[in-house]
Amino acid sequence: MPRKAYIADLKALSPTSGVKGISSVRAGDDDGEFRFKVGDGSGGQYEISGLIPDVSDYPTDHMFHIFVADDSAPSHVGATLDRLPNTSGMSLAKLLEVVSRSFAAGIDGDQEMVDSQVDNGASEEEDDFEDEEEEEGDFFGGEGRTTSSGPQVNNSIPSAPGQPTPQLRKRIRSDLRHARAAGFKIGHHGALLEGASCYVSISCRVSKLGISEEAIQAWQLEPSEYLIFLMYFPNGYKSAETIIGYDASTARRNVEFRVGLSHSYKPTLKEAITAFTKLTVEEEARAEALQAKAEATKGHPRGFRNTFISRPLNDLLNERLPTVIKYRYLGMHWTGAEQFYNDHQGKSYTMTGLDYVENKYMDEEPVKTALPVLVNDDHISDSNHPHSFPLVGMQFLLRHFVRCTEFCLVCHCKLEDDLEALKPYVCDKPLCLYQYMSLGFGPSIEHEIISQPYVLDLLVSFCYQAAQCGKLSTFPSGLSLNVPPAHLYNEIGPAQGHPYAQQYGQPAPTPAVTPWPEDQGHTAKFNEEARELLFQKGVINPLRVGDWIAYSIPGQEGYLYHCRIQETHLFPVVRVTDPISKPTANYAAAPAGAVQQVSKPATKPIPSKQSFEVKFHIYSVNFDDLTDPQKRGAMLTQLELLPSVLDLKHYLTRNRTATLATWTDRISPTASGILRWIIASNRACIVQVDDLDSTGKKTGEERLYGMDGWVQFRFAMGAPDKERRFMSSVQATQSRLNLKHPTLFAWHGSPLYNWHGIIREGLHFKDVQHGRAFGNGCYHSLDYNTSAGYSGFHSGGYRQGYSSAWPASELKIVNAMALNEIVNAPAEFVSRTPHLVVAQLDWIQTRYLFVQCQGERKPALDSTMPGEIHDQDPGMTPKGPKGSIVVPLSAMPKNRRGKEKGKNTKGKRKMKPSGDPEDPILIDIDDDDSASIATLDEDRDLLLDDDDEAQPSRAAPSSQTVSTSSQGKGKEPTGFMSGLKSLVSKGSSKSSKPLTDFVPGSLDYSTLPLLAPPAWSTSSATKRLQGDFQALLKVQESTPLHELGWYTDPEQFNNVYQWIIEFHSFESKLPLAKQMKDRVIKSVVMEMRFGPEYPMSPPFVRVIRPRFMNFMAGGGGHVTAGGSICMELLTNSGWSAVSSMESVLLQVRLAMSSTDPRPAQLEGGGHGRSHDYAIGEAIEAYIRACQVHGWTVPANFREQAMGGASASGW
Repeated sequence: MPRKAYIADLKALSPTSGVKGISSVRAGDDDGEFRFKVGDGSGGQYEISGLIPDVSDYPTDHMFHIFVADDSAPSHVGATLDRLPNTSGMSLAKLLEVVSRSFAAGIDGDQEMVDSQVDNGASEEEDDFEDEEEEEGDFFGGEGRTTSSGPQVNNSIPSAPGQPTPQLRKRIRSDLRHARAAGFKIGHHGALLEGASCYVSISCRVSKLGISEEAIQAWQLEPSEYLIFLMYFPNGYKSAETIIGYDASTARRNVEFRVGLSHSYKPTLKEAITAFTKLTVEEEARAEALQAKAEATKGHPRGFRNTFISRPLNDLLNERLPTVIKYRYLGMHWTGAEQFYNDHQGKSYTMTGLDYVENKYMDEEPVKTALPVLVNDDHISDSNHPHSFPLVGMQFLLRHFVRCTEFCLVCHCKLEDDLEALKPYVCDKPLCLYQYMSLGFGPSIEHEIISQPYVLDLLVSFCYQAAQCGKLSTFPSGLSLNVPPAHLYNEIGPAQGHPYAQQYGQPAPTPAVTPWPEDQGHTAKFNEEARELLFQKGVINPLRVGDWIAYSIPGQEGYLYHCRIQETHLFPVVRVTDPISKPTANYAAAPAGAVQQVSKPATKPIPSKQSFEVKFHIYSVNFDDLTDPQKRGAMLTQLELLPSVLDLKHYLTRNRTATLATWTDRISPTASGILRWIIASNRACIVQVDDLDSTGKKTGEERLYGMDGWVQFRFAMGAPDKERRFMSSVQATQSRLNLKHPTLFAWHGSPLYNWHGIIREGLHFKDVQHGRAFGNGCYHSLDYNTSAGYSGFHSGGYRQGYSSAWPASELKIVNAMALNEIVNAPAEFVSRTPHLVVAQLDWIQTRYLFVQCQGERKPALDSTMPGEIHDQDPGMTPKGPKGSIVVPLSAMPKNRRGKEKGKNTKGKRKMKPSGDPEDPILIDIDDDDSASIATLDEDRDLLLDDDDEAQPSRAAPSSQTVSTSSQGKGKEPTGFMSGLKSLVSKGSSKSSKPLTDFVPGSLDYSTLPLLAPPAWSTSSATKRLQGDFQALLKVQESTPLHELGWYTDPEQFNNVYQWIIEFHSFESKLPLAKQMKDRVIKSVVMEMRFGPEYPMSPPFVRVIRPRFMNFMAGGGGHVTAGGSICMELLTNSGWSAVSSMESVLLQVRLAMSSTDPRPAQLEGGGHGRSHDYAIGEAIEAYIRACQVHGWTVPANFREQAMGGASASGW
């Protein structure tokens, strides 16, 4: 076991490692953490911490994160650790040897020998690994080959990280500038410019991608989120030329990719590390299921999260991107390069010229004009060398993300059929379908069940109807589903005859019966009460734990019960789970108003204390081996055994870790696989409008008025750009015909058995369903009764004794119709009377799906007219059961609502027009609008040349300080300070009536102990503090003072390592607030001092004035006798490097306002400067508090607290 191997290796090395220079090896506090001490050869011993993010990967596929745990360690210790070679997959002993040699090399200068030893060892292992793989990396044949259209390819192993050159830094900046100029945001973590391991992110907001509202909803996106292309370079940044020079396996060891979403333009460091933590397929699927459940109940998290297709995109990028870029340099476009990859995958050969490349790979790629320029841009074709690897990778990602419905999600091949869909799927290859379903590439069943249970009810009901009526023609093949023998269930042949037959009294088609050799099964005694099977002596056990069986009770041979094998170790006694069966009540669809007998869900029989002989059959027949009629019968049987969607939702929500796969005693793997297939193969976007669970029967804002008693769903089909093509047709026709009402709404009715196919293939007229007396096209009607008549054909079931609706359905659907929006040009239709026959599919856009139900879940009756309505053509308005249909304005796409002139708008605010009238999809062009996240200084500085960079170690005024002698008088600040105060001045023009007696800017800073800039400042701490302070000012500018409760004066901000904060506006009932009011004290003046290790070490926070009553005298508020704040958060024991300063201030202020155990009170007397707390007493009080509570004092705390000054004179 991996964990046992890790523990054993760690124990073998503890405490004396046996490795020269390494000692005190021991386990850390967290899982996978270990610690040791390393000597630098000159007598110094330093504490080092290591972490394996996922111990289950040890000892072959794990990663190490190594960092300095000793705050007193000199800088060269961290630099040495940064220069470590790739340690992934090493044992603990091997890792310690590498660390030991690296520190020895730092003393004697023998770096060359150390690197060769380490790299050669790794190369031997890598060569063995590469021999086992079939890679396409030998395509170019030979090292250093120059292609006619590509850069010089370098196949050499990269030099050790940590040795950056000016050329490398210049190239990094050039690559990132290209990405920034193309319209993307850039971010990073780690020592990017130092040539060490680092993370680089390229991102853009979803609103820039031109994705329709329907696709955004179907793909579970938010327009304000950022799509992030995250790259991890474990051995330092690599350029495009370097990466394409590697073979595929070497490339994967030097760069990895992840795709995700976030409300920020880049993930945090912790999120980036977590994103690249290796998980098994099962662990990743479980994590995604838990994320899906959390999103369904709480909404999308604010941090970095997976997209709905992150897993297939991650595989695509990591496996193919470097190689596909190689092929691009031969002159191929993206389509040709990807097709060439697919056609030659796994082959190894050498190419010597372009003559060997077939013309089909070199064809020009047509540009999709419906997509934004950002998505269509091609950096390789549009610019000369050198190319930016992050930019090229991001453009490849956008190609497969925005156009995801055009590609198979498993093999990533271009789909050849002309089927348009709103959701991505897989190609027809059985292996792709198997991987899509079995490896969890499909959508989350858990998310669908929790967020939209009645949509799932709808999908299962449609599939059940299609199978029952013989119309189901596609099946969940290739999934290794096992079912009982075919003779145990009826077989459903294809539907025969014309749908009009039933209306005119002709007999309906009958099920087909196909001969099948009968499985004799097995016999045993069964005790229902004990749930045990008892076999005769001498019988070999035919069962395994986890098997599912179907059995019948004597006298009920035609009625089957199903259960799972639970225990076999006491054979000949075998224990089973509670049996389940299909309902016994019949239910047939009927016209509205008819009284129906509602069937109950699958149940178990009443236990009998008697044992009796039963015949059972094992689920041992492969579903793929059945004929189509048998497959339909098998699917019906499994669907009849499913619980209702509300039971499924209840099971998933009662336990946070529960997934559908864990309900093993109730749902068979076969039924679960069919359910997953039904959800995954749905390529339309269906969203429930009505709240059917509330006791008050709330009516959705988008509910269409005039359809009493019908359950409504928003319904969208077609490709993601279908809305754009539809609106282009609308605009072109409106301009050509000068239409006042450019569109109309009309009904489309179809029998229930057709809807399973419609929501997967879209509306088309390839098949003749009801005759074509009025021409070829999609048939619509303005009359509700006409379409309702077509939707009711063949609603009844075909099988004697079987219900027509899915037995476990909460809805019990009997009719279904769609309301579509159509271009209002009836004269150009194939026919306009008695039906509207439209041949142009781009003229049709589905909007609503209506279902009539006879179950217990029904919508509320319409009560009031919508406040704002869509203006329809009076002569082409569809009719409902009680008159004209009224479409609410909220049902229309957002970019069209501002152009509507609504009726009945009294008391409603009219919406302003938005968006380009020629562009139906709202695209955000401005990168710096209010919805955009400001780029941090640490990322903005990446674009500066070395000569322009801030030099914090020299205490330059442009980066961290302004001379204290000026105090902001007579000297204008520059650099960061200038930009900061310019930013504040722009946002400070708003004025409002104050709701607090606190007056910003009234504090006299000349009375405060302001510090000179510290000599020990570091670049990393300075940049982080600059970013944190800017973030704090944004919060301050956007929040009313009385709500915020704190204030800092940016005009007086002259040292990033010392912040002055004023706490004010305390709750009036607090003794502190009353005393401050009595003494005319407007604020509590606080000070925060930061050290060079920030953010890894906490700030020192203390009160300057007024003085507080100490705890021994009856005071409280977590203020010590010396004025320091007594909180674990502000010590090494409780500090987190990811804490924001806003949250720190909030927690400190809450602690000061706390009345437990006693409220804070002021010390008696005045509040002049003579009563200020001195820094020395604050330091001593802080240390005493840490010692009392057992908290860890940060290393070098005194130096940090003194701001680098001498401690003498306290």
